[in-house]
Amino acid sequence: MNDIAPRNEPLFDLSALNLQNLPETFPAAGKQAENQDGEKFVVFFLDDELFAVSAAEVAEIARPLEFTPLPNSPAWLHGIANLRGQIISVLNLSKIFNKPAVAAAGAKAKLIVLKPHTATASIAFPVDRLNEVVMLAPENIEAVDDAFLFGTATTETVLVKLLDTEKLLASLL
Repeated sequence: MNDIAPRNEPLFDLSALNLQNLPETFPAAGKQAENQDGEKFVVFFLDDELFAVSAAEVAEIARPLEFTPLPNSPAWLHGIANLRGQIISVLNLSKIFNKPAVAAAGAKAKLIVLKPHTATASIAFPVDRLNEVVMLAPENIEAVDDAFLFGTATTETVLVKLLDTEKLLASLL
């Protein structure tokens, strides 16, 4: 558990933002900047690897919360936390992807809260740090056959693994 006190307001409330008008920030060649067709992704670090989740699935990005571990729960579940009066499940992506544990109390650590589509409660996961919000055109995404990823996007120097939250959550329930 960390010793950061919960805040009453989100660090970033993405629901208040019009994510359709964010500028292109991915470090790619001009070809991507010219093509504004695509989907926005929130890119984050787990250890030294970049992962991304669709911005449309992100409700907010908050400071890490103190969470309560649940007895006899699987290793991929950190526990539950209170986010402004709402109980959320906190997943451990580090365990799922066999990465070192996220330093939840680190200065740059964040908590990504997903919008609940089919679940009754929100689901969140801590990350080491955020990287950026990027626009990815479908032709820049290479499909992968992975239990929790639907693709990767490659630039000249960066490989980003694209998280399939539906597959991830379905396999965990």
